[in-house]
Amino acid sequence: AEQGGQIFDTGLIEGLFGTFNVCSVQMVKGFVLHIGFLSTETGEVSVGDKVTCKVDYERRKLIASNHTCTHMLNFALKKVLGGHIEQKGSTVLPEKLRFDFSHVKPIELNDLIKIESEVNKQIKEKLDVFTKKAVLSEAKRIKGLREVLGEASHDPVRVVAIGRQVDDLLADPENNEWSSLSSEFCGGTHITNTGEAKAFVIVSEEGVAKGIRRINAITGEYALEAKNLASLLEKEVNEASNAEGSALDEKFKSLKRRYDEAVIPAAGKARIKKKLTLFQNDVRKAQKKIAEQNLKKAVKVATEVAESATSDGKTFCIVKLDVGLDLVAVREAALEVMEKKGMSIMLFSTEEVTKKVVVCAGVPGKSDQQKRLDAVEWLGTAMGPLNGRYGKRKGKDGLASGQGTNASHLQAALDLAASFASLQLN
Repeated sequence: AEQGGQIFDTGLIEGLFGTFNVCSVQMVKGFVLHIGFLSTETGEVSVGDKVTCKVDYERRKLIASNHTCTHMLNFALKKVLGGHIEQKGSTVLPEKLRFDFSHVKPIELNDLIKIESEVNKQIKEKLDVFTKKAVLSEAKRIKGLREVLGEASHDPVRVVAIGRQVDDLLADPENNEWSSLSSEFCGGTHITNTGEAKAFVIVSEEGVAKGIRRINAITGEYALEAKNLASLLEKEVNEASNAEGSALDEKFKSLKRRYDEAVIPAAGKARIKKKLTLFQNDVRKAQKKIAEQNLKKAVKVATEVAESATSDGKTFCIVKLDVGLDLVAVREAALEVMEKKGMSIMLFSTEEVTKKVVVCAGVPGKSDQQKRLDAVEWLGTAMGPLNGRYGKRKGKDGLASGQGTNASHLQAALDLAASFASLQLN
């Protein structure tokens, strides 16, 4: 049954009625209540039925491993942080464990690494785990033994010791050597040897109340997978700087999203976080450099096209740029031409990967052109083939802008923009 922080067992109860699937086991007023369902609709369970109970031992192994690791964690916390550590709660599930304890401040990363290492040291040493019921008064004399969450209310009490037989502890309870191993009062399920846990990983440490900290951890295959994931993620972060241009930003976003979702060792997560912060700084520097290059390129191309249009006797120009979706560069190029050339202008810039396109239209203010050509109406005409959306009002700078999602029809948009402006201005 579920008690003392350990989750319930599941399994089957078989009899003449068929099979009863046990999904939960709870203690209710002194009774052990098995909760579940019959596999067949016609079966009926009666008092006095002879049954066979089958525990899901594969699931129990995972629970037992996590439970034993809470004992080793409790021991490691006291060894690294000091004797003031007291268990304040725990949850033992098949896939993870949670351990609450008294401590007034967050655990520093170096100490967290030491705690995790201490547990893994005991796992690697493959220490036998012993259990035995003992008279309460005798068991309480064992040096270094931890009394947890009301277990000492039972007499006799069950003692769980790691690395030495309980009989040895009871035979010489004042021996100082016992303080260097884990021994507790506990009625839960445990593995028989610490090596069965395979690995232990702390995935987070946090505060849950004043003076109470919480560690969440995983063991076994879950822990090994977490370590592998951390190694792969860190390797990708190290190699990410090889990306260029807009791919650099996309790579960072992808890595950051995976980092946020990853269940990996807390120490590895802290290390990767530092590297991601440095990577983000590199991305920002690269973005700033690209923005400067885009602005310079957009203004240069737009100015050249405007000058060519002026030479041909035109009062407007249509410009195709290659600055991706950098609307800032596109708008600045439009303002440059409007201000210095006094010419109406529409600019298009596409992005290869997404096939999107940004468009900006501008008509010089307080000009004869403005009376005949409305920037918003002009923009709307061009946005049709691009399946685009745009603002229905000009900005304070006199520009109208929008974005389309179908750059494959760019030529049709260019042609429409040119014919509409020619019709309105001539």
